[in-house]
Amino acid sequence: TLKISQHLKCKTTHLKNQNINIKKKLKYLDFEMFFVRLILFTFLHVNFAKQVQVTAFGHNLDELVSKANIYYQQAAASGGNGELLLNEVAELPSKADIKLIIHGFTSSRFHFSITPLRNAYLAKGKDNVLLADWSDAAALDYPTTRKAIGQVARHFGKQLKDFLDKHEIATADVHIIGHSLGAHIAGNIGDFFNGSVGRVTGLDPALPLFTALSTDSLHATAAQFVDVIHTDFPVFGDGTPRGDIDFYPNFGTAPQPGCADMDVLLIAKQLLFEQYSCSHNRAVFLYAESIGQPRSFPAISCTLNGIKMLNTNNCRKKAKTAALKGEMDDSDVVFMGEEVSRSAAGVYYLPTNDAPPYGMGVNTKF
Repeated sequence: TLKISQHLKCKTTHLKNQNINIKKKLKYLDFEMFFVRLILFTFLHVNFAKQVQVTAFGHNLDELVSKANIYYQQAAASGGNGELLLNEVAELPSKADIKLIIHGFTSSRFHFSITPLRNAYLAKGKDNVLLADWSDAAALDYPTTRKAIGQVARHFGKQLKDFLDKHEIATADVHIIGHSLGAHIAGNIGDFFNGSVGRVTGLDPALPLFTALSTDSLHATAAQFVDVIHTDFPVFGDGTPRGDIDFYPNFGTAPQPGCADMDVLLIAKQLLFEQYSCSHNRAVFLYAESIGQPRSFPAISCTLNGIKMLNTNNCRKKAKTAALKGEMDDSDVVFMGEEVSRSAAGVYYLPTNDAPPYGMGVNTKF
């Protein structure tokens, strides 16, 4: 019996050691995959722009930026179903809550990474939805495009100012939402108006060629209120807190749930680009969902260190699942998205589902 016991003990110890080794290997593979993704995206950002060889060489950047325009979206409820250039808008159904949506690198106002926001607002019955399109400049190589964001922002700022002046709209009634490089452009437009814009929302602000100290990045003084959602650090998305309040769904890291890694050697470049954009675009889909379901994304206060360590032990755990059924208030959670409380501030964590509906609502478990 003693020998059997000793044998079982040795066997158990051996299995434990094997498990530890497996965990170490998995940790190493995760670490390795991090660098694979980082190198991959650096390459894509620098060399890939709509699968064509487009650089600033031979192109007049001023001319490309001058082609950028803001388009007023005509809601079906208002008797239209198309769009107008801002200077073509004669009258507005209202002068409140102006939404300006800005796309990112290699995109346009028609790109799937940005249209969910337009569609969600129009489905909600919003009248004053504007789409900015700077696709010509956004199709340049990434370093050139990144350097141009200030110029693009000033161009849009002038168009927006003319529109606001014409219709006697206060800048406090403007909400600018930007994705990726568009988030930094949104911040720069806010600077153009000296921070008087009512709100700027950054959806996974771009990381490559930005640092925490970049003077032309999105920052908390860009508007009266700045909220940011991070979903793709350390690939396309920046993990730096850049707003009055910063949300980190699933710790803000790639891959987000449902955005699986793939064999980088066996996939076509376009498909690879779109797949690895999954986590980067997730911020857009989360926000779009919140427009129609504003209480779907309860989040709890956390520390930046807790986010970096992927550890909720540093997050405030007052939130109880049962309490979300009607007794929860903003002292316990803050709801991420369209109707976030403007009195909230700091760093917040929340889990999400891996497919729509992404918001867990009353079923959220912290």
